[in-house]
Amino acid sequence: MIRKDDVKWWIAEAQKHPQAAPSIVEALSERLIALDEENERLRDEIIRLERRAPGAAADSEEMSALRDKVATLQALVNGEVSDEPCVVLLSDGLQAARVPLAQVHRLARQEHALLSKGAMPGLRRVLLARPHAEVLLLTGQGRGLKLALSDMPLLEGSDWPAADGPALGENEWLTGAVAVTHQPRFWTVVTRRGFVRQLLRIDLDRRVERGEPLVESPFRRDVPVAVVDGDEGDLMLITRWGREIRFPQRSIESAGSPGLELDDDDEIVAALPLRDDGAQVLVVTADGFAVRRGASQFEPRPRPGGKGKSVIQAFDVLGAFCCTPEDKLLYLTYSGKAIFASVSDIPLYTRSSKGARVYAFDRDPAVAVAMVQ
Repeated sequence: MIRKDDVKWWIAEAQKHPQAAPSIVEALSERLIALDEENERLRDEIIRLERRAPGAAADSEEMSALRDKVATLQALVNGEVSDEPCVVLLSDGLQAARVPLAQVHRLARQEHALLSKGAMPGLRRVLLARPHAEVLLLTGQGRGLKLALSDMPLLEGSDWPAADGPALGENEWLTGAVAVTHQPRFWTVVTRRGFVRQLLRIDLDRRVERGEPLVESPFRRDVPVAVVDGDEGDLMLITRWGREIRFPQRSIESAGSPGLELDDDDEIVAALPLRDDGAQVLVVTADGFAVRRGASQFEPRPRPGGKGKSVIQAFDVLGAFCCTPEDKLLYLTYSGKAIFASVSDIPLYTRSSKGARVYAFDRDPAVAVAMVQ
């Protein structure tokens, strides 16, 4: 839907920047067209279901999928299914597996491998998800794919499951993933070279369904690496070389904007939505260092663009997260071991620095990291 605040903002921007009025009208038109198309699609779907024979409708794939989702949610409500989070493991080729968080804790205490050393080279992402979550995947062809947590096999042993994930095209690989429990009105898609664009949820869903690229980047050989809640607040981008930039998500142009200027061998490793300055940002490196800083230290720019500033003195940033002192980091190392670290043990910094050493990965480097909340 389009809110009154959105219209007021467009009018104010057109008055302040008359030269931008055509772009604002274009953005408004795109949203109205998308909403109208979605309305017509839902109208047709209702008519189609109403015209079906009762038996056929009951046996349809759509109804079966809906029944499965309702049954899963009802089981959670009744306490028949555990609501314990799972650690999700994703490979380059979209092999997916889930492991109950309690099992990962147990393996970490026993210093046993979660994945075998032979399986670790294929690991691309690790993240935490709730039982009712859906995982939104990004690929090297710019596509988005969706995978329900319930459709992922439980990891047995320490090798990748035999079942493959969603079908991939030729020369296609996983580039990003996020666990989704709340569907926002807008998604913000971020590419490896820092190009950002906002999409209506219904537009993103339609592109996923049709196998269309989520974003058309002006940069050569660019791929999407992150997708975040784009409804409100600022967007913070963090690079491999420890630089950051923060700007309002509303300032992203309708056709997309270059988020920041990057050196040729630098890239985006994390994108964080910031709704207030009370948040804390945690940046971790592959060699075991971390910096925790208040979001208020990062002055937002009025619009995307620029070189950004240093958030941590490093060239091997592995990930970045919004955090609280009660959260934990989960590392997976080259040998497949899971290692937990408490956020509260990482000092609060007020300026860019190398940070505190969280763990010594000298002989067993960290391959992936996730936040356990």
